[in-house]
Amino acid sequence: MHAAALPGRMLARLGAPSAGPLVAIFLSANIVNVGNLGFNVLFSRWMGPVAFGQLATLLTLFLAVMVVLTALQLAISQRIAAQHDRALTEGMARLARRSFALCLAALPALILGLYLLDLGPALGLSSPQSLALLLLCLPFALPLALARGIATGQLDARRVIASAQAEMWLRLILAALAWASGLGLPGVAAAISLSVLAGLAPLWSLLPARPHATVPQGLLLAALPFAALQAGQVILMDGDILLAQTLLGPEPAGHLAALGLFQRIQFFACFSLAVVLLPSVTSERAAGRNPLRAAAPVFALYAAVTLPVIAAAFAAPTLLITTLVGPAFLPAADMLPMVALAAAAFTLSFLLATYLAATGDRTGIWAVALACPVQLTAMSLAAQDLSSMLTAKLLCQLALATLLLIRATRRSHSPAHLRASLFPNP
Repeated sequence: MHAAALPGRMLARLGAPSAGPLVAIFLSANIVNVGNLGFNVLFSRWMGPVAFGQLATLLTLFLAVMVVLTALQLAISQRIAAQHDRALTEGMARLARRSFALCLAALPALILGLYLLDLGPALGLSSPQSLALLLLCLPFALPLALARGIATGQLDARRVIASAQAEMWLRLILAALAWASGLGLPGVAAAISLSVLAGLAPLWSLLPARPHATVPQGLLLAALPFAALQAGQVILMDGDILLAQTLLGPEPAGHLAALGLFQRIQFFACFSLAVVLLPSVTSERAAGRNPLRAAAPVFALYAAVTLPVIAAAFAAPTLLITTLVGPAFLPAADMLPMVALAAAAFTLSFLLATYLAATGDRTGIWAVALACPVQLTAMSLAAQDLSSMLTAKLLCQLALATLLLIRATRRSHSPAHLRASLFPNP
């Protein structure tokens, strides 16, 4: 039996109708993670701690924009999974084309504002133009989120995978060429922007011009809870990088950037599970079936990814740091197990919040949002050194995961879910 078929057979036994697309998107996401890992391995060795810390700041800002836009993707995928309406898809396409034109028109003013406010140096960036070049992705970023929402809601694994792979490989290749050509951090920023266009290209056919299509009403309102979840993800996972630049200085911030690489890889290995979890659970619930059927394989794959990562972080932190980012970052090795545990806890919280949202319960999302000021305050108060800051982060993440696990368990054993389990609709 081919090894790649085993996860699909396992999920089919668990009763997941979306087992095939789920496994395909999950495997693709982890190929993307390998590419992103290669990106960070190369640049951490080429740049050293100080410059790599600046790149991490740039990537954090980029991810902040992209993951908040992913809120629209999640809201769209949930609505399409629930309604299966062609007019809705055409309305999304018209919205995507409008957003492209509006963002393109606003781009000069946004770039001018960056220079007037002198934001680059304020964020510790030695090349102010890097931020301006990063902004070039904005006209493509919103259409990308809308198109991915359509493809994910339809569980169109082929287009979702093509988009993710194109974005990752172009970013890796162009950024490496830019650095090797002596273009520095601005060249890498330009490569990151172009990668967004590459991600949009395989999805563009989902956005046909329909002049008379009606733009969906209430979409932004529906996306607000997911925006809160995505913003919470950036703050709770990567907010410490911005804090470290301000409170601890450039070298500790560079060490934290290396640790942040591990937690980012760990989280995004499972992020695709959340993206598929939302429409899958929504479809099960709309059909009157038990949503645990769609959730069970997702959490099984989460455990299959997370437990080996934590074990490796405890067993060989020095080897992992040396192999992946180089000996210059060895002072961070002792903190790798703590970072792996924190990333595992937050990933679980994110999946649980997504599951709850798919069942109509927004409690998990608001819990993630409320955890942001708590964690930032705790890390700021504990900022005597990097280890103390990360300890505060771990404790906050464990508390959040525990609360959401209790909430999801109670929700899953509600009378409505038990009835759906005992008397599923055909």
